[in-house]
Amino acid sequence: MEIHIRTKGFTATQTQRDHAKRRIHAHLSRFGREVREVTLRLTDINGPKGGLDKVCQVVVKGPRLGVATLAEQTNEVLAAIDLAVERVAATIGRTLERQRQAATTRVSVRRAS
Repeated sequence: MEIHIRTKGFTATQTQRDHAKRRIHAHLSRFGREVREVTLRLTDINGPKGGLDKVCQVVVKGPRLGVATLAEQTNEVLAAIDLAVERVAATIGRTLERQRQAATTRVSVRRAS
């Protein structure tokens, strides 16, 4: 799995980058070859003013997934990373499960005919 971390409006600390990589591996490595590339974009919308302005966008690419994108906005970078990665993992899990069920249904219908 190839991981890219990009920032806009601030410079991410090494701690934030390491945290993002750990969370990505923890939540997405279970999908194996289904996840080929992950791009995590961190944005500080209004700079040092504070508030609910930290956005984490996760873009996941894979052979059966195509492109899955999800964004979370909170007041802290680490919280935005956690929420976005957890939600995109759940979305990918549901997508792959639907694909498995659809494939099973098609095979069952063909055998019944």
